This record gives sequence, structure tokens and C-alpha cells, in this order.
Amino acid sequence: MKIYDIPGFPSPLRIRVVIAEKALASQIEFIKVDLPAAEHKQSAFLAINPTGTVPVLQLDDGTYLSECTAITEYLDNLEGNPTLTGTTAKEKGLIHMMQKRADDQLIDAIGIYFHHATDGLGAQLKPYKKPEWSDRAVWG
Repeated sequence: MKIYDIPGFPSPLRIRVVIAEKALASQIEFIKVDLPAAEHKQSAFLAINPTGTVPVLQLDDGTYLSECTAITEYLDNLEGNPTLTGTTAKEKGLIHMMQKRADDQLIDAIGIYFHHATDGLGAQLKPYKKPEWSDRAVWG
């Protein structure tokens, strides 16, 4: 398997925690995506993930999974012993609910603000910025 990500960024870090918890590092090749150079906005990466976001998990059969919740679910169930995503219907429902809330109410807002209302990752990403989107990250 391969993980397309960039070390130290929030969403890739979530998956690195899962990989460590599940002791899967020896089974995964990490491929760094150069976000400051806008590599994730280029056609080669967009062919892997049309949303242009990291992380992306490439399975051995060539299938690509993106989105932290989907990757976490896959990795947690890989060995048939889920320890992070719940084993009962109630546990799974509560965990999915909290992941969705964290994404929608925290991570997305921070990301939108960072990418569109600040200098963010630098000049090469400026053509992809939409400063008016920063209003989407403001509550209230």
C-alpha cells in the first residue's frame, strides 16, 4: 500500500496515528506530495484524487481511497480486528458522528481559512486561492 501525504499536516497526521496504532508502517510506502509547490493541484495528482487533497491511500490492487474517515475505516478493519472504528452498530454510529463533527465544525473551517484568507503555503498556490471563501470559515 502507498500513502500520498505530507508529514506534519493535520489530515495526514490523523492517518499516521492510525498506521502507528495498527502497527502497519512496515506495509506502507509513504509518498510525499509537495503542497507548497501545488503538486496536489496538478493533473497527475488530480488523476489520483480529483479533490486534490491528501491523504490518499493506494491499495495493492490500484484502488485509491481518500478522506480520513474512509482510510481509517479501511486500515482499522484490514486485519479483522477493529479497535478504532467500533465493533457494534452503536459504537460505529457514535464514532462516525464524532468524526463528521470534527471535520465539519473544526478541521474544514480551519483549512478554508488557512488556504483562502492567509498566505497559506506560499505563492505557487495563489492562483488557487479564493479569499471570499474565508467567510465560509466564520461562524455566527
